[in-house]
Amino acid sequence: MKKLLITAAAALAMTALASAQVTPAAFTDSLDDFLGEINSALPDNAVIGGTWSDAYIGQIIGIPPHFGVGVAAGVTRFPIEGFKKAMEMTNTDLPVDTLILPNFGAEIRIGGFLMPFDVGLRGMVMPDTELGGVTVGYQHVGVDVRYAVLKGNLVMPSVSVGAGFYHTNGSLVFPLTAGDLLGSAISESAPPAITGQKVDLGLDFGTNVFELKAQVSKGLVIITPYAGVGVSMAMSESTYKLSDASTDYLKSTVSETVYGARVYGGFSFNILVLKLDLTGSYNVLSQNWGVNFGTRIQL
Repeated sequence: MKKLLITAAAALAMTALASAQVTPAAFTDSLDDFLGEINSALPDNAVIGGTWSDAYIGQIIGIPPHFGVGVAAGVTRFPIEGFKKAMEMTNTDLPVDTLILPNFGAEIRIGGFLMPFDVGLRGMVMPDTELGGVTVGYQHVGVDVRYAVLKGNLVMPSVSVGAGFYHTNGSLVFPLTAGDLLGSAISESAPPAITGQKVDLGLDFGTNVFELKAQVSKGLVIITPYAGVGVSMAMSESTYKLSDASTDYLKSTVSETVYGARVYGGFSFNILVLKLDLTGSYNVLSQNWGVNFGTRIQL
């Protein structure tokens, strides 16, 4: 009887231990969840730039001609809960479950002619660069057209409606050391040598965003407050790949259509033709936020 109880206890202990073990499927499921987080967060980063305080800047044909050039830097919230869970399974502890994703760009906006509209362009390219052991590459381009429903005057604000297209793509490469779990997650037929060897976790991501928006602003001598709303549809795709120098062990791609509805607003300080612009943005669907700071010369 005593032997039977000992055997039963041992069996229960082994069952509990087996159920507590993390499976390769849990590792890959967590990475797939992370791809979904990327697809959801990336459109908010793509649209954070390119917003100028003036709802309408005026006509290019005039005295003076209305146009502006500048640079801007923005950040948006970037959840990484799925990635954090996957890394914990490789005995790598990440201290946070949210990162800040930057967005830098050069901008130009040109006033229209004949009709009250303006056109904005924005772009940035960062070649593959190693930062703290992580290789990062990033590209962004955006264009939008705004039509002035109300041009504004000494009393009335300016009001515009517009549409924009934004494309963002990039890549990240994280170096990892393959453990037992990672080796089995890579492939059931992976050679024993995979355990303990160096591998790279590569992430490729991209999104194409179409946005409709409306904005109101009012120039008050040295300050221009403004507010707006935007609705968007984005086609996002992200991929992770676990590989070494010669072999791709594991790869998965998640493609999604992501909808957004954001409110944004801020103000600019106007010092002659120099404008310093601060914008805050919040997507009520993704619950994602962003902040953008820009400086420009605008006539």
